[in-house]
Amino acid sequence: MAAAVVTAAATLDVLAGGPLRHLDHWVFSGGLPARSGAWHWAWRTVVNGGQYWLAGSLAAITAVVVAWRSRSAALLVRAGIWLAASEGTIRGAQLAFGRTPPRTGQDALFAGGFLSYPSGHAANAAACLLFAAALAGASRGWTAAAHALAAGVALAVVALGYHWPTDALAGWGLGVLMACAGRALVVPRTRAPDRRTGTALDGDRSVT
Repeated sequence: MAAAVVTAAATLDVLAGGPLRHLDHWVFSGGLPARSGAWHWAWRTVVNGGQYWLAGSLAAITAVVVAWRSRSAALLVRAGIWLAASEGTIRGAQLAFGRTPPRTGQDALFAGGFLSYPSGHAANAAACLLFAAALAGASRGWTAAAHALAAGVALAVVALGYHWPTDALAGWGLGVLMACAGRALVVPRTRAPDRRTGTALDGDRSVT
């Protein structure tokens, strides 16, 4: 899976001080981006898609609606566990690496109190938006929009100087992995239609 490869490659590179980490330093070699102007505010708007209270709330509301429509309390419980587990995984990774953000003027790992790697905004956007799209059975167009917004949030945290590029890359990858786990463990599986009856089973319900 591409997300797993991206996350692993970014993590190994950061730990080893490889070319991607050198690219991090080059991106901000001229200082942090200006915090004014149209581009700044445009990116500030995009980055809100990674706010956990917003993306997480969207995923939670989607779970409630889908669970109510399918009359499945178990689905709601699974979704709640996924939300807690995904946020715990993201925050746990940040605490474990303890990377300093660009605003500190240094790039250190395992520095207590810093949570730059992976980017929480990028991870939350990818995890919650893609999970919500899968849970809602979104069309290809809406799913593509969710992917685009998640990628936009990852770009925004770098454009705003909040995170190193590898933070955003790893955050996006981890978020996609969490969304895939949610789709596999939470989203009801739809069986292929029975050729004799033309009926398919969706979770605990039969649909035609």
